[in-house]
Parts: sequence; structure tokens; C-alpha cells
Amino acid sequence: MSKSKRIAIIGSGPAGLMAATQLVLSPHLSLLEIHLFEKRSGFGRKLLIAGSSGLNISHEHSIKDFSDHYEGWTPEFWRNTLTAFGPKEWISFIESQLGMETFLGTSQRYFVKEMKASTLLKKWTQFLEEKGVIFHSQSALSEFTKKDETISLTFNHDESTTQEFDRVALFLGGGSWENEEPKWVELFKSKKINLIPFEPSNVGYEVAWNEKFLKEAEGKPLKKVILETSKGKKMGELVITQYGIEGTPVYFCGMKGQAFLDLKPDLTEEQILIKLNQTKENLSPMRRVKHLLGLSEAAEALLFHHTTNEIKTDLHKLITTIKKFPITLTQPRPLLEAISSKGGLDLKEVSSVFELKKFTGIFCGGEMLDWDAPTGGFLIQACVSQGAAVARSILTSF
Repeated sequence: MSKSKRIAIIGSGPAGLMAATQLVLSPHLSLLEIHLFEKRSGFGRKLLIAGSSGLNISHEHSIKDFSDHYEGWTPEFWRNTLTAFGPKEWISFIESQLGMETFLGTSQRYFVKEMKASTLLKKWTQFLEEKGVIFHSQSALSEFTKKDETISLTFNHDESTTQEFDRVALFLGGGSWENEEPKWVELFKSKKINLIPFEPSNVGYEVAWNEKFLKEAEGKPLKKVILETSKGKKMGELVITQYGIEGTPVYFCGMKGQAFLDLKPDLTEEQILIKLNQTKENLSPMRRVKHLLGLSEAAEALLFHHTTNEIKTDLHKLITTIKKFPITLTQPRPLLEAISSKGGLDLKEVSSVFELKKFTGIFCGGEMLDWDAPTGGFLIQACVSQGAAVARSILTSF
């Protein structure tokens, strides 16, 4: 790199911030002029949303296990991306560059010890500013064009302004937590770039509960249960809501259609039968379950209000139902409530180095691309890994 280069990063989520980070840590920093644009007045909205209930930053998995949790691209592509910048590098950056402690929880997820996304964001943006990154808020991208090696970007603020750059990295976000479809979608369509419609991911599902059950169980947890769908199974805690269920298991494997709950996964049917027969009292099957099995209040209410009298009065049928309680997931909750989204920029439109095939010099990453992952550290890890990959691609493109 023989002369100064102007680089624009659009979007201040984890992917955009990490792309800027890798650029400022480059030995070529003195030749780079890095601008980071955000359409809102504040930076890092998605990071703040993700950390509203405790900031889990990654997961204790091998690179292979990590790659198996992702959809979009091949497992080999994910392994290569995570090998270049994975959990080890991400956690090291937080600890060594930002001076924040992390810890590994019992759920195998990594957390920032302070448990505040706002502190992480503040330290991260301060780090970038000190390294010379120029921040621009309230700057929504409205147009991009390319002539020769120059990329022109137009932003809507108080009035439209156009700036020229040598390279551009777009991290424009997906459809989650939005009241309407992101405006960049129409911009890309106008340039004949193929898009996949957004769908909610990592979101609650609706279930047709009866009113008597909701009066007893709404807001209460189904503790330590296994949810199984045709997509897979996951243990964890689910919360009963007026419209259905929320929680990690449904975020991992929720999908429309038939599902089953194992309400007592630590015991087999045979072990449950032995436990329920450990009383000399002449109790009904449901009373035996209530007094001897230790189910949560929500699970007991589920058995009482969502099973037939035939099941409730037959001990063996009741045990079978406890181990495989049928529910129907009717539909996911809307994008506005989704932790993340599927869909967006068709992966066929970008090269293996995240570069738009129709506009060389423009790179894309993060949730705006059509990939998917479960919550629990997988989403943010994928975003920062992609941000780091885009930065590498920009540097090697000069």
C-alpha cells in the first residue's frame, strides 16, 4: 500500500465495529482514513439490544462445533472464517484492548463480567476514536455508485451529501427489531442485486393455550425441559406467554408445526413410575405427580389443563405424556420481536471474501446477509468474525 486510502464502514453493530478494529490494528494504519457511518443518532443499537438481558459474547465450542450451528455458506467456510478470527481472538480483544474481564458461565457461554453492553460499547468506540476512526451519526446511506476505482456514497442527513472512498464495507443490518423493512433493501433491488425475504429467527412461537391454563401459568417458567421439533431438540427454560412460548429451546429449534416437550428429562419413564409408586397413600395419578415428581407450577398446570381426563386418570399414559407432551407451534412472532433474522442479501451475490460481485471494492457482512444462527453467543461471534474477515479482504485488495 503506497498511498493513503479512504475507507467507509456503514453500520455500527458488532460486525462494523470489528471491521474498523481490525483496520486500526493493521500495520498500514498510517495510510488509512477510516470513516464509520451510522443512520441513527447513537451507535451500536443492536449490541445494546443483545446485551439487555446479560451480554453473552461467545460459546465454549470447538471451531467444528461452532460451524455446525450455522446455516448459510458451507461448514468449511464457517470453519475458515472462525479459525482466522474466532472466540479466542474475540475474547482476547475484549480483555487486552478494552480492559474488560470475561468469564465462562455454566451454560458454556462466555460473558463480559460487568454484564453491561453499554460499557463494552463505550470502551469499544473510545478505543476506535483514539485510533483515529472518524464517526458520523445520523447518516443513512441512500445511494452508492462506482466509477473506475472510486466509490461514491450519498448519505441523507439534514441534506444529502456525497463522499468518495477507495473501499466500502456495508454492515446495514437485517430485519429484526425493525418496525419496517430496512431502506437499503430497495436500494439493492434497484441495482439488480438479489435478495431473500426476511424472516424472524431466534423468536418466540405462538401456541393456542386455553384461558384457564393462562390464568395459572402466564409468565411462569417451564424449568429444565427439552423442546423437540423436526429441526432438533434443545434443553433449557421456556416461559409461558399469553401468545405462546419464549426461551432458548424455542429459539434454537422452533419451527411451525408439531412439537414435543419432555417435562422431566432427568428421569426415564421407568424411573418416573418407580418414583410415583413410592407412596402408600391412595392418590390419583395427578396428585402423585404433584406431590412426588417436583415439576414446575407451569408444567403441572399444563398437564392439568391441556390433557384429557383419560390421560390424567391413567398413570402410565400420564407418564408417557410427561415425557412427550405434544404442542403445536402455530407461527413465529413478528420480526419486530425477533432477536435476529434470516434472509437478506443472497450469498450468491458476494464472493468468498465478502465482496459484492457486481460492485468490486464494496464488501458486505453481518445480519444483512442471508445466514442464520441460534442465540447464545453464536450470533455475535459470527458477526465479529465476519467483520474481521471483511477488514482482511479490504487490506489485501489494495
